[in-house]
Amino acid sequence: MQAWHGPIEELFVHPLVINPRLAFTNDTLGVGFQNNFVTAYEFQRILDQLWANGWTLVDIHRAAAGTVRVPLGRKPFVFSEDDVNYYHYFDGRGLADRLVVDGDSVKAELPNGTLTDQDVVPMVDAEVAKHPEFSADGARGLVAVTGYEGLFGEHNTNDPAARARLKALAHWLKTHGWVIASHTWGHINLTTNSLSSIAWDTEHWKALAEPLLGSTDVLIYPFGARPDAAGIRQLADAGYKIQLDIDVMARHELLDGAILMSRRHIDGYAFEVPKRQAPFFDVATVRDPLRPPAPPD
Repeated sequence: MQAWHGPIEELFVHPLVINPRLAFTNDTLGVGFQNNFVTAYEFQRILDQLWANGWTLVDIHRAAAGTVRVPLGRKPFVFSEDDVNYYHYFDGRGLADRLVVDGDSVKAELPNGTLTDQDVVPMVDAEVAKHPEFSADGARGLVAVTGYEGLFGEHNTNDPAARARLKALAHWLKTHGWVIASHTWGHINLTTNSLSSIAWDTEHWKALAEPLLGSTDVLIYPFGARPDAAGIRQLADAGYKIQLDIDVMARHELLDGAILMSRRHIDGYAFEVPKRQAPFFDVATVRDPLRPPAPPD
């Protein structure tokens, strides 16, 4: 292992489309899936190419502290998955319903109740099992959750059985290299919401999500919308010492009491700019044949 002193890239996706025929329709929701999601087919090829192109997963806390190390000759990146809630609008659109612990692993549950490995957490774990140097110091990634429609697909968090499942899932994730991040309680826009609204949202996350998932010091801005200096400071004072926005370049700066870092979105929009993805993967060879054709140049 060697210390890394350069920029650290960060990439993120949303929950995976397992059946593109159901997701990639011509209605408004279908276009949203095309633009903002990748398929399990695409994600597997992205993982394989990240490995082949010399990238290695590192922990967000090491990245924030400047203590990243990677195997000789490899480059670090932080990976995250947003909106790991399996919202109601996913219903019938070819995505999973929730994450569940299944013995010694985590799987996604499909609408018919069967379990699958075709989702982010099990696929990343499988890639690391296949290529151990794809992870440094046991790192996997971040899973960012809101709360207003439940957590990790458990939509009734007052149900004792659901609460027990969530606690078991959170424990499994944390002991297998995953970091749970807040994505705010209500998926709010932190740029446009008032400080009082942000405080209300933060209180709800801490009162309702933390008892089930544990505390976190990482906040991922919904929409990549960064709050103003007062908002960043308020969130840092609430315990979110690492805050992540969206950009097409690596960033690491101390700002208003928080370490601010930037992530690249990997989705249909990103596929439209293949040159930007070239250091990580080749869009042409990862693209799902069931994805609608790319727009002409």
